[in-house]
Amino acid sequence: MRFTSLIIELIRARPRLVVWLVLLLQAALWLILPLLLYRSPPGDLATLLAYGREYQVGTDLGPPLAFWLADIAFRAAGNNMFGVYLLAQLCSIVTLWALYLLARAVVGGQQAALAVLLTMTVTAFSSPSVEFGPLMLARPLWALLLLHSWQLMGQGRRNAWFA
Repeated sequence: MRFTSLIIELIRARPRLVVWLVLLLQAALWLILPLLLYRSPPGDLATLLAYGREYQVGTDLGPPLAFWLADIAFRAAGNNMFGVYLLAQLCSIVTLWALYLLARAVVGGQQAALAVLLTMTVTAFSSPSVEFGPLMLARPLWALLLLHSWQLMGQGRRNAWFA
């Protein structure tokens, strides 16, 4: 009698559920751990918030949208780093969900779930997800650009221009 792991069967039967479970688990992990372990903002996050509260149009650190969004999230959370950490996790979720949708359109649901799971093991997509900045904000924008480009050119969907 053959035995198949329940995780493999779950990926085969419900790939979208597996992707959402893993994305939310990773987001919860990287949202709770920094709040418990960090006494100060990690990396360049303090600099990001310092520039963000000035609302400068241009700096030598990159485009200003990430600085502005970090300041808005920081103030919306009651001057707490929770808002910035949440914003970083939302960017991670949107990036990996767009990757799942793109891979599902190209190779199918089960392989797309595996692509997301394997992408999450890459250090660039997992551990620096706490440090929000221009690079973190660029990930979902590029992922969505690639997804809609595929829908437009690969699938011939003309309404992808408006997304």
